[in-house]
Amino acid sequence: MNETVSVDSKGRLVLPKKIRLEAGIDVNHRLVVRATGIGRVELLDTSVLMARAQQIGSRKLAGWDEADHEAAAYVRRSMKKK
Repeated sequence: MNETVSVDSKGRLVLPKKIRLEAGIDVNHRLVVRATGIGRVELLDTSVLMARAQQIGSRKLAGWDEADHEAAAYVRRSMKKK
């Protein structure tokens, strides 16, 4: 779906209701805004970004055991010396 909007003198624009409904954007919804090129802006839902970051973190840290971490072992050894 495409809609044409204008930017006002303060840099604001209004997202048309049809676009908000299609994108699942509600009142007081938090969005990240980023420029992705000349004349191109992207709006990203912060809750979707957070969920994605948690998925990536869970995958990357699967099987992580602090006791096996080299830095944790170093700290334990350092504390025993005192």
